[in-house]
Amino acid sequence: MNEILQREDSAYEKGFREPEEVIRLISERMLVHRARVELTLRPYIKQEHMALTPISQMAELDLDRTYPQGRPGDIAYIRTWAMADRDSEAALTIAGNAKIWLNGQEVYNREALDKPLSAVKGEAEYTIVNVRLRQGKNDLLMKCIKGENNWGLLLYIAYPRYPFRWTRDYLLSVRPTLPFEQMDGSEGFAHIGPLPGDADTRHLQEAIERGEIGYDDRLQLSSGGRVRWEPRWREECLENHVDFAEVYGDREGCAYALSHVQSRDGETYVLRLAASGSARVFIRGKVHEIPGGRETEISIAGSGKETEILVKLPRTGKDWWMDCAVWSETGKAVNGVPFVQIGNRGAARWIVTGPYVTEVGDPLRVPFAPERKIQFQRPYPLGNYEHGFWRLPQREVYIRPYRDGIFFGQWFYAVQVGLHGLMHAAKTTGNMEHLQYYLDSIQTMADYFDYKDWDKEQFGDPTLTPRAWGLPDLDACGTIGVSLIETYEMTGNPALLPVIRAVGDAVMNHIPRFPDRTYFRVRTMWADDLYMSCPFLARLYRLTGEQRYEEEVHLQVEGFRKRLWIEEEQIFSHIYFPEEEQMSGIPWGRGNGWIAVTLTEILSLLPRENPRWEEELQLYRRFMQGILACQDPSGMWHQVLNRPDSYQETSCTAMFLLSMARGVNRGWLEAEACLPCIKKAWTALLQYSVDAVGDVYGVCLGSGCAKDAEYYKQLPAKKNDDHGTGIVMMAAAEMMKLGDC
Repeated sequence: MNEILQREDSAYEKGFREPEEVIRLISERMLVHRARVELTLRPYIKQEHMALTPISQMAELDLDRTYPQGRPGDIAYIRTWAMADRDSEAALTIAGNAKIWLNGQEVYNREALDKPLSAVKGEAEYTIVNVRLRQGKNDLLMKCIKGENNWGLLLYIAYPRYPFRWTRDYLLSVRPTLPFEQMDGSEGFAHIGPLPGDADTRHLQEAIERGEIGYDDRLQLSSGGRVRWEPRWREECLENHVDFAEVYGDREGCAYALSHVQSRDGETYVLRLAASGSARVFIRGKVHEIPGGRETEISIAGSGKETEILVKLPRTGKDWWMDCAVWSETGKAVNGVPFVQIGNRGAARWIVTGPYVTEVGDPLRVPFAPERKIQFQRPYPLGNYEHGFWRLPQREVYIRPYRDGIFFGQWFYAVQVGLHGLMHAAKTTGNMEHLQYYLDSIQTMADYFDYKDWDKEQFGDPTLTPRAWGLPDLDACGTIGVSLIETYEMTGNPALLPVIRAVGDAVMNHIPRFPDRTYFRVRTMWADDLYMSCPFLARLYRLTGEQRYEEEVHLQVEGFRKRLWIEEEQIFSHIYFPEEEQMSGIPWGRGNGWIAVTLTEILSLLPRENPRWEEELQLYRRFMQGILACQDPSGMWHQVLNRPDSYQETSCTAMFLLSMARGVNRGWLEAEACLPCIKKAWTALLQYSVDAVGDVYGVCLGSGCAKDAEYYKQLPAKKNDDHGTGIVMMAAAEMMKLGDC
């Protein structure tokens, strides 16, 4: 935080002047830290009361429900490996009676909570412990003693500025995983207990606390009972035998099992199948009919390519199973699902989906969705208005998609601002590799848009794009909507259109509004939200031709102007307070930057024939005069525009530079009046904001709101924050259009 660019390390001092050079520096540096991250399918063992909760992503670790037979004084332990994407400061936000160790060091020991975990409501009931996480595995062990009112704890692993949200974004990403190599990569919290809280178990407690009790160990209790770490694999479920009744209980229908063979050219393989009833096997487009009760062999000629094996088996009685494997000439079972790894034991042997049902006909003969296409992007319809996804053949073990990165494919407005910059820069410079990165990043969010709703309903907290669930506010809609439309305009992929429509519906129909229909956040109104709505709405107008979107934009501009415009200074207040019917009067730099860029988007996209367009052009011109008056002699603008004692801030400087350069390029502003300020701002960014390797300094972290300037002055700046990197590249791309200034 608050990193300072040393003058001698700046891009300017190292001789960089040209916008195209700066785009190359920043974009290449950005993708070093934000590399493409492919999606991974991982097993997930569902635990109702030992998991992350929806939206806030708090870990609810309720041992009363995990061990309902527990007695006061009993002890249980919870353990997870908190996988962090980088070395970072972090916060453990805790409500509950526990002793906690992080990487072997005690960090928390309290027993003050005297109410059920479900009764914890206020932030004051939590304790925030600042800790240091290291990149990769962080061993978190929690000891909980059952009391009269609760047993367990509520936990956030958070970024320090946002202690009441589990951190899973560009600032820091942490994923809790089961803490054993045998279950490597699987999300979750392990637990062991209950242990009687007496002297007889003290040596067992000490062994657990020293990390000596592993996945394979069982603890012998004086009562004769045994305990071990849960959850765990059932080994018999992970081999050639698939018990569909284990997975689906007493449900009827048919199920599919999928596996793969990486065959060698010239070799012959044999699939051997025994099943509880008649089955069908699909191999390379051919259907093999397997009569019930008969062990069958199918010869498979090696092709040098991966071969997909799909087995379909209806339920015909109490038993519902198959024994199936593909054997090589040397007698080795060679089938598996290479893209689903089961801890350190390697690839899953089979994954399954179902049960599929039909009201009429033989389910064996009905071609359900997996026969038409094997896919992992959306749940399959099961034939009864329910949906299902892939699972491992063990009860309550599911397959879920994960993307561990912090940038590529992430549904978060700040990330999208970074991506917008990358896209504009790539199109301007002709960098097709970077443009494809952008397109793929947006497409993958659209591909899993439907899946995330199903995932949330099943497990509480979606593994992908959690901020997209419910599209609750403009932050979740506007910048992502722009990206979706930009991607559609380049690719023409019709699969993007339903997602665009869903985001458009949220923006038009589900965001809080004043009586005059201007957007607000109920208790506050933010300048930011003009950017989070109008550039998307303007593109919706261009995409659909529907005039309601054009009129919505003009309505919002007027509503924001009348509440936030500071006439004396010709700039905007960041916040308006509806209950007081008064603006804060604090012109936060980036808040003004959002509006400046938005006005240029509106003027570029909407038709001039509408009288409101001319009004908005005049507003833009007056605004640019106000902004010019606030420019620091250095060429930068300040965090609080009218407070020279606030720090010089990069993102707003780039936003104003972008907005003025667009104005000159598109004939809205007089070049003679603006070019000196534009040149000064560009030089300042090279001197104070961008270093010679492409790092971007001095970007204000995501802001809340306040009624006094001191709040904004103390907000930290962060190197390579996505609120700034993309905007600097967009400004550079616009500078390229100016030519030789």
